[in-house]
Amino acid sequence: MAHSPSFLAIIPARSGSKRLKDKNIKPLCGKPLLAWSIESALDCDYIDEVVVSTDSTLYADIALSYGASVPFIRPDSLSKDTTTTFEVLEHCIHYYKEVLNKAFDYVVLLQPTSPLRQSWHIKEACEKILSCNKDSLISISPCEHSPLWCNTLGEDEDMSHFLADSILNVRSQDLPQFYRLNGVLFIAKTEVLLTYQTFFTPKSIAYKIENIYSSDIDSALDFDIATLLANRLTGGGAEHKLISPYFPSFHLNLPSLPNFQSLLNSHTLAKVA
Repeated sequence: MAHSPSFLAIIPARSGSKRLKDKNIKPLCGKPLLAWSIESALDCDYIDEVVVSTDSTLYADIALSYGASVPFIRPDSLSKDTTTTFEVLEHCIHYYKEVLNKAFDYVVLLQPTSPLRQSWHIKEACEKILSCNKDSLISISPCEHSPLWCNTLGEDEDMSHFLADSILNVRSQDLPQFYRLNGVLFIAKTEVLLTYQTFFTPKSIAYKIENIYSSDIDSALDFDIATLLANRLTGGGAEHKLISPYFPSFHLNLPSLPNFQSLLNSHTLAKVA
């Protein structure tokens, strides 16, 4: 019988975030942030095990209550501000192999700060990497604003050469489509990841995800926007409706945030002189 490739989903969830206190367990629409990633991974048939790597016993208990494995508490030496994601993944892979005697063909990195990914995103990504001759996969999303319209700014704030002459009179719809890393999903063959210490291997491929699923939470404002989108995606009640300033075509239901417009204003989303 042919061997069925195995997948280990790793969710890194360090405590003590600086900009947004305890963001990895902060409730998002009634569930701790990390629970969203746990549930989407558990709901994907390709994933053989879902593990949360954390330095916190509190985070570990929460992860366990949502069905994840937490076979270790991450050591302090791998829970510093300077610790890299690869170091966390490497520790987890080696622990499973050397302590638990378990090895997996693929590693799937699911960062808890991207809670809006769906289980079918993970499924599609697993199917894509299995069907192509590639060693790793990285999720991307369309850029909301073209980088061709971006530049650095000198101390004199001069704008005469801000844009290249070749695009001065080009319509936005005629510009090439650019994509950005969104941090939602990474997959790699385990041995290849350990060799290159990155998902950006010589044989890597992209997986496109729409922007509405690509929240990356690093601040209170990011969290508020993710809450707004999560209510939309989960079909929240119709008691309070708001048109998102980022997705004006979506009428978003906000049963838990009746004063969201004032919340948006307090964050000065659109102060234009």
